[in-house]
Amino acid sequence: MGKSWLLKQFANEAAGRGAPSVLIDFSDGQAYDVLTLVRRFRDSLGASHFNKLTVAINEATAPRLVISDNGGGGTGVSFGNSQIGDVRIGDVAGRNIIKDNLFIVQADNPLVIQVIEDRITQVFFECLGELEAIGPVLFLFDTYERTSQFGEGWSSNVTDRWITRELLTRVRDGRLRNTVVVLAGRRLPSFGAEWAEVVGMLPIEFFTQADVATYLRENRGLSNLTDIEVQTLYSAVQGSPQLLGIIGDNLEQAVRPGDDDDW
Repeated sequence: MGKSWLLKQFANEAAGRGAPSVLIDFSDGQAYDVLTLVRRFRDSLGASHFNKLTVAINEATAPRLVISDNGGGGTGVSFGNSQIGDVRIGDVAGRNIIKDNLFIVQADNPLVIQVIEDRITQVFFECLGELEAIGPVLFLFDTYERTSQFGEGWSSNVTDRWITRELLTRVRDGRLRNTVVVLAGRRLPSFGAEWAEVVGMLPIEFFTQADVATYLRENRGLSNLTDIEVQTLYSAVQGSPQLLGIIGDNLEQAVRPGDDDDW
């Protein structure tokens, strides 16, 4: 049982209880920024609960064209962000879900981008607060070590900073009382004493040689493996569930009758 399998079990358990959940595996190659994160959360947790967020995103990202008199007899043209205001007829895509224009935030000034992201973050958590008032909400993050910029030590990227400063901090401070967050990875950021009341560690130990023997012989039907062969395979996988699964697939295929060698 590897960490990815365990997170999927958590997601299945949430679905069985009718609790909304979102699962992000940071090994998916996606470049995450604030806008990408909140859009992913919204779409997984239920877009109808985040209409105000979608409106805020549209306000921040929709292009506009402004033509103005420059005072010298001519006109000037500029592009910027429009404020679309209240939801209007035509904004609803069906089932009371507001359409996302799927544009991105564009601004030359990083301070402007920060203000926009802060506004989007604020609205997201307003919506999340309303959702968790109905029942528990679950966030699952896999391969979390990818949110560190370097392989050694821990150097947060924008994703980890947002998750820690915005999501986790609200959980810690009691502003999100019905939200559970799970971080799974080979390496994780450290949490100080101020997190002690809300952070729990669930280590997943490597398989022992006995676990490997049971898995291969009973779960994969490789009952003819000798103790020496099991020991050799255990030394090869070093207790890693992922490697053990790959080896189990290969061995099972090798002994299966009617494989490609019979053609």
